[in-house]
Amino acid sequence: MALVRRIARPLLAAPFIAQGVRSAVHPERDIEVFPEAFEKVDSSLAKSSAPGFVDVRTVLRATGVVAAGAGVLYATNRYPRAAATTLLLTTSVGWAGRKKIWELRGEELTDEVRSILTEVGLLGGVLLAVVDHEGRPSLGYRASKFVERSQKKAAQKQREIEKKAGSLEKSAKRAAGSATKQLAARNG
Repeated sequence: MALVRRIARPLLAAPFIAQGVRSAVHPERDIEVFPEAFEKVDSSLAKSSAPGFVDVRTVLRATGVVAAGAGVLYATNRYPRAAATTLLLTTSVGWAGRKKIWELRGEELTDEVRSILTEVGLLGGVLLAVVDHEGRPSLGYRASKFVERSQKKAAQKQREIEKKAGSLEKSAKRAAGSATKQLAARNG
């Protein structure tokens, strides 16, 4: 299975890296898809307390750089689950600017549906990558097992302490009894 992952990760990451680089270098191509939405975002950014240099192009460039970086991390098996989650989040940003397929006809509709299905397939692969544990238990499972082992160790220590306390109690009773006899012998 490790060989399959070694081959599959770069294959799955390649389109995300290419798209991220393309968005970082030419954000206008993404804006052209649905300009009204990006104009609204741009005006909202202008009204917000964001610095003046932050506009839609800057956001798209940053998203592209993050996506390309996450793709490289995933392809090289560095933090694969975090990288896959980042790819999922950055890809979701691109879905905001999709063409309205119900307005398309003919070859343009066919191309757009094909593009959407390809992206949905890639998202499915990324979703699988997000939950892939590589045969290792999840962090939640490992944490619960750690708590379970800790509780068992604590219970064992408690039994040992109770046993020592019982032994000390017996020794104290014997010493008290011995002291009482010695005191009685002196007084008697």
